[in-house]
This record gives sequence, C-alpha cells and structure tokens, in this order.
Amino acid sequence: MNSIPIVSMISRPRVFREVALGQPEYAAVVVNAVTGLLLVAAISLPWLSLFTGSLVALLTLLFGPLVGFTVSSLYSRVDWTVGRRLGGKASPDELYRLFTWSFLPMGFAVLLYSLILISIDKSSAATKLVTLIPSLVFFFCAIRNYCSNIIATQQFTRIRGGINIAVTFVLFLVLIAGCGAFFYLFSEYGMQNCLKPF
Repeated sequence: MNSIPIVSMISRPRVFREVALGQPEYAAVVVNAVTGLLLVAAISLPWLSLFTGSLVALLTLLFGPLVGFTVSSLYSRVDWTVGRRLGGKASPDELYRLFTWSFLPMGFAVLLYSLILISIDKSSAATKLVTLIPSLVFFFCAIRNYCSNIIATQQFTRIRGGINIAVTFVLFLVLIAGCGAFFYLFSEYGMQNCLKPF
C-alpha cells in the first residue's frame, strides 16, 4: 500500500475519495476488519471488569472483523440500491470502498473515547464532555467525508444526495431493527418451543 497523506485525507474529502478508490481491493478488506476490531474493542472495554482480558481479546478478534464486514457490506448495498433508484452512477464496489475508508476514523474515535472514559471513570460530567471533543472531531470528519464523497461519486446534486443519504440511513436502521426483532423473537419463543419436549 502506498503512503497515505493522513491529514489531507481527514481534512479534504476529494483526497479521501482518491485514496479510497485508488487502493487495491484487499486494502478495503483490511481497513474494514480494522474498523470492526476498533468498534468491538471499544464496546468490549467495560467487560474487562466482568471477564478476563484474554476472553475479551478473543471475542474482539473473533467478532470484530465480522461486525466490520457485515455492517459495511449491508450498508453499502442499501446505499447502492437507493442511489440506483435516484439515478446514481456509482458501482457497489465504489460505495463499499467509500464506506469502509470513511468510517475508519470513527472506529479510532469510539475507541479513544472508551479509553478516556475508563481512565477518568470517577470524573465530573463536564470533564467527560470536554474529553469527548477529540472523538467528535474524528466522527464529524468521517461523516462529512462520507456524505461529500457519496454525492460526488453518485454524481448527485446536494439535494438529491441528501435525500439518498437520509433514505439509506433510515432503511438501514429499519433493516437492523427488523433483524434484531427477529432474533429476539426467535430467542424468546423459538428456543422455548424447541425445549418443550425436554
């Protein structure tokens, strides 16, 4: 992988798009796995008080890449479907790469804030809010880069691009909520029915 201008990527969406679309395909897969690991690690940190560090690390290594691949594949597929209905020009691969690279800073932001919260566990609410600022900067850069690059790659106007992003996000949330409801109902009623003969 060529050297990547990190500061330019974060501050200039066009540079971000060029890097995301110019890297080899395996790079997007690696970045996706890393983002998933960062997010799952951030969620898993509070578990260190309940489980051993090695178990938490094992769960993070097992489920982190899976979370990254599932979320990015599902979201980019929904984005492509919505964008195609609105006349978008981007391919599924381009949208996958843009999503994958755009949300790498968000993974760092979430992990950074989780580490800060653990280290200042008994601090005041004001201190916790102040320490949230660096993570928010990373988060908003990721969102801005993603939205700007989706609009440019799909060749949308800003209004059509905004509609595309909003509809995609809502549909993705509905899809996740539907899957969550299905697994909840299955665990509540399906397992009970399976265990009745025993």
